[in-house]
Amino acid sequence: MTGTNESPSISSRPAAEPMSGWAVVDEMFRSRRVVCGDGSTRPLDVYIPRAQGELLHQLVGETRPQTTLEIGLANGISALLIAEALREQGFGCHIAIDPFQNSDWGDAGVVALRQAGLDPLVTIDRRMSHHALPDLADRGTRVQFAFVDGSHLFDYVLADLLNVDRLLDVGGLIAFDDADFPAVEAVIRFALTNRHYVVHPTDPVEPCPYRPSPIARLARRVAVAVPGIRRRCRCDFLRPAHDLGILGRFAVLRKVAEDDRDDQSRHFVPF
Repeated sequence: MTGTNESPSISSRPAAEPMSGWAVVDEMFRSRRVVCGDGSTRPLDVYIPRAQGELLHQLVGETRPQTTLEIGLANGISALLIAEALREQGFGCHIAIDPFQNSDWGDAGVVALRQAGLDPLVTIDRRMSHHALPDLADRGTRVQFAFVDGSHLFDYVLADLLNVDRLLDVGGLIAFDDADFPAVEAVIRFALTNRHYVVHPTDPVEPCPYRPSPIARLARRVAVAVPGIRRRCRCDFLRPAHDLGILGRFAVLRKVAEDDRDDQSRHFVPF
């Protein structure tokens, strides 16, 4: 599957037999460098942990999606392991959205996919996600698994959630990197309180320490029990992220129904 937004200027695939996605990832972590589109190399200084990549691969294998989606290709580690899972299941395609793949990442993600022979399974869209995702919806694209790892600003993450939701089948999964960032956590909380999503349990990746003091636990119990106090407390104090099932830097939600709110109502659940 060849993306219409793909650059034709990337160097051709080496004559040698392509490596597996796992082998390319292993080489990145071993050398701590990535290969750019012009043949140069640069340090591997931005990446998801290998454990998170393994979990992405596992989730795709369990979901057996026809189409997967990723916002933020970067150096290509997540795309490699998502696409490798698609190759192993024998069907499916992956869409990767990254407007900075050339300018910020030197087309390292594109090269990595070609090294692994996975590029035929991947369409790369070089537009901003808030342009690319509505276009996919207009074309009737449906996805069953999505990984959100683009801008970590609240409004952009929220836009990604709302636009991905238009594409995601009921029962599908949406995973968030850096779920411990305040803005990303806030968007996850919104999805859990105002949309039909539940936490999909996974093994925690880089779990956040959660050790509230006895005084904090007592204060929370009092606030929850007394309506007058509860109304004056922040939602994230009354129900911390850990209690919602957000246990670390990686969170996965499952869509259980389409949005059925009346857009002329006053419906809003504080999050």
